[in-house]
Amino acid sequence: MASFNLKMQIFRNKVEEKFLSFYMWPYWFSYQNKRFMESYLPAYKKSQYKKNSIQCILELIYLTFYWKCLPYHYFRYGLYKKGTSLKEIKNYLPESVFFYRIMPKLNKNYLLLDNKNLCDDILRANNLPLPKTILKIRKDTIFNNFGEVIGNNNQMNSYLHAQTAKEIIAKPADCGSGGKEIIIFTKKDGDYIYNNEKLGYGTIMKKFKGDWIFQEVITNIPLLNEAHPNSVNSFRVMTLLDKNGPLVLYSILKIGNNLARTDNAHTKGIYVGVDLPTGKLFDKAYDEDLNEFEEHPLTKFKFSGKVIPNFSKVLEIAKKAALFFPETKVIGWDIALTENGPIILEGNSSPGLTIIQRTNNGMNKFCKIAYGIIKNKK
Repeated sequence: MASFNLKMQIFRNKVEEKFLSFYMWPYWFSYQNKRFMESYLPAYKKSQYKKNSIQCILELIYLTFYWKCLPYHYFRYGLYKKGTSLKEIKNYLPESVFFYRIMPKLNKNYLLLDNKNLCDDILRANNLPLPKTILKIRKDTIFNNFGEVIGNNNQMNSYLHAQTAKEIIAKPADCGSGGKEIIIFTKKDGDYIYNNEKLGYGTIMKKFKGDWIFQEVITNIPLLNEAHPNSVNSFRVMTLLDKNGPLVLYSILKIGNNLARTDNAHTKGIYVGVDLPTGKLFDKAYDEDLNEFEEHPLTKFKFSGKVIPNFSKVLEIAKKAALFFPETKVIGWDIALTENGPIILEGNSSPGLTIIQRTNNGMNKFCKIAYGIIKNKK
């Protein structure tokens, strides 16, 4: 039986590597066209610094043959702007190459990360710092933070009344992404309330279908609160696990915007690169629509010159966590920095290609590995 299971695993891995791009093509093509019309094309048209049309066309043709795919990323990252050389352009990976050619060869068992309940179990069992988990829903069964089943309203009320968290955040646990569907409950008179509705057994069974995780909302260090106090502004840290151990390749600070409670780019958040050795923020931040900011558009928090205290501890936690997912070589960790130190919010098998490339002028470090993978070199 063990031999059979091993053969099945090898078969699944080979199928994913060879046929994922064909399976995902309709979704990817539709998504890229939508983003092109909504954001990339308008940004191209209004740009006052773009190269002449002939040069853009020649670069598009070159990239099409070079990467053997449609070069949507040429517009996604504003590579048509004057001063961007072809050598620099080649540091940017197309989404189809990254997700469908490279990542299947690097990442296996990614559901251990993308299911937030499983990821929480693994990290907590290895004593890594995490927010307090209040509840988990697995296949419509509710568990408390001791792993005990909560089966009725009385048990739920008694358990929740004993909690001290001021706020509880509920997130889809099974492959949730981008801050969507997140709900935050605030404690009022002993109950947790969202939109005048009380969190209870009946509410959960009715509205929270599938897998969910409920955790205590944590608080930023003062510097990150200055940037945007309504959200937990976390660091996306990209790790790569090789034979010599985990490496940190990139780090980005994600910052909420428009008083949103989340820091995700898909909820209008912005993001700025962080220098790995020093913890110093880069001079410019970006958003999903190719806008650039030298200061936060709402709080006027200036990025240039800001240094994150104890940033090395954030990187160390990411490297420690990467060791417990040896078959998932590339991981994007979301890590908050609190007065009590760094806290891991979640791990992502998709590390955040867009925010990494925009803040780091492509992925030159990673590209050195990527070129080898594309040419079937180890």
